[in-house]
Amino acid sequence: MIVCFLAVAGLIVGPAADGEAVEPSSQDGEEHYNAAEAMLASGDTEEALQLFTAIADNFPRARYPLFSWRAAAKVRAGQIEIDLGRVDAGVARFVEVIDGETPSVWTTRARLGLATTLLWNREWQAAARLLQTIVDVSARAGPESDIIAYRDAEDRLTLLHRLWLRAEAGERPWQQAGRYSVDFAFDRPIGIAAGINGVLVTDEGNDLAIFFDSFDTAASFRVADPQRPWWGTSANGFVAAGSMVSSPLRTKSFQFVYPEGSRERPLDDIRAGVGMPDGGWYLVDSEYRGVMRFGRNGTFDHILDTGVNSEPVDLDRGPRGRLFVIEKRSREVLIFDAGGVLSAGFSYHDWREPYALAVDSLGYVYVLDRGLKRIDVFDQDGGFLWTLGPVLPGGIELGDPRDLTVDSTGRILIADRGLRTVVVVE
Repeated sequence: MIVCFLAVAGLIVGPAADGEAVEPSSQDGEEHYNAAEAMLASGDTEEALQLFTAIADNFPRARYPLFSWRAAAKVRAGQIEIDLGRVDAGVARFVEVIDGETPSVWTTRARLGLATTLLWNREWQAAARLLQTIVDVSARAGPESDIIAYRDAEDRLTLLHRLWLRAEAGERPWQQAGRYSVDFAFDRPIGIAAGINGVLVTDEGNDLAIFFDSFDTAASFRVADPQRPWWGTSANGFVAAGSMVSSPLRTKSFQFVYPEGSRERPLDDIRAGVGMPDGGWYLVDSEYRGVMRFGRNGTFDHILDTGVNSEPVDLDRGPRGRLFVIEKRSREVLIFDAGGVLSAGFSYHDWREPYALAVDSLGYVYVLDRGLKRIDVFDQDGGFLWTLGPVLPGGIELGDPRDLTVDSTGRILIADRGLRTVVVVE
C-alpha cells in the first residue's frame, strides 16, 4: 500500500509520456513531509518511516541543495528508528544531518537525538558536549536556534549533573525531599506520571485524575476507580480505570476486549499501561494476570510471556524500545526487547513487594518496594546503583508509597497514600 502511495505522490521517479524521467518538485516534498507527519500522528509508524525515507532519498543534496525538508525527514526517520529499537539506523540518520545538511533547527534536533543514544551508551562526556552545544546555539538567534531542543538539552544536562557528576564527586544524587509544592489537597494519591507537559496524579479518595502543568497549576477530572496514569507517545495523558482507559485531558475513554475461546470478554481490571510508538498499547490487567498488547485501533494482538502463574503489576518503556515489567510473584523485573520477546531480567536480594517502577531518559530503572518503603535504582541492564528510603534525605519517612515517576531532570516523585501527598526527591 505504501508503494502505491509513494508512486501516486510522485516520490518514485518514473518515465513521462515522452520517455524523460519525471522528478518530484520541492513543493511535492513539503506536501508529502506533512503527509508523513499525519501518518505518524495516527499511529502508522512504519508507513511514516517509509515516506520520510523516500523524501530523503528522492531529494538528494546535490540536486536540491536548499531543500530543508530533506533534513527534517531524515531526523524524523531517525527518531522513528530509535523508537522501534533500531538504534544504529537512527544514529546514521542523525549523523547525515549533522555532517551533510545546511545548519538549521533540524541540525540541533539531530544533535539531541545523537546525544540521547550516547547517554544510553554511558558516553557521558561526549553526550554532555553535544548537549552544551545545543544550549549554546539555541541561546542566540540563528538558524540552529530551537527552544524545544534547548529545554530538552538543559534538562538532560541537569540529569547528568545529578546522576553522573554528583556520583563522580562522591555525593548522593538526591539530597533533599519534601512535599509537592502545589495548591491542591490530596486525599489518597495512588498513581503518578511525569511527562513533557506536566504531571498527572490519580487519587482514589476523590476518584480524580489531577493534571499539574509546568507552572504547577492544577486541573482535576472525575475518573471512576482510577489506577496508574501514564503519558502516551503523543503527549496524551492516560489513566487505567478498571474496565477502561481514560484520557482525561481529551475527555475520552477506551475499552478493550480479550478473546477467550469463541467469545470476547472485556478487560475489567486494568491497573497500568504504556503507549507504544505505533499508537498501540500494553495493558496490565489484574483479573487475567497478564500484559496484553493491543493495536492502535484497540484490537487484541498478543500476551507477553511473563511466565507460568505470573502476576505483573506495573510496566514502563525504556531506551531502544525495551519494555520493563514488574512480576510480583517472582519479585523480579522482566525486560522485553522492542519486538516483545523476553530478553533479560533482574531482582534484588531482599525485595519484599516490588510494586511500581519507572525508567528515566538514561535508561535507569527505579523500583518501588511497597513493603520495604524503599526505592532501588538500577542501570538499564539491572546493575544496582543506589537506594532511597524508608527515610528520605531531609527526614521525611515514606508512609504507604504506591507509585513513582522520574521527571526529565531526574527528580523522583512518589504518590504516597499514607502521607496523603506527593513526595518530591531531588
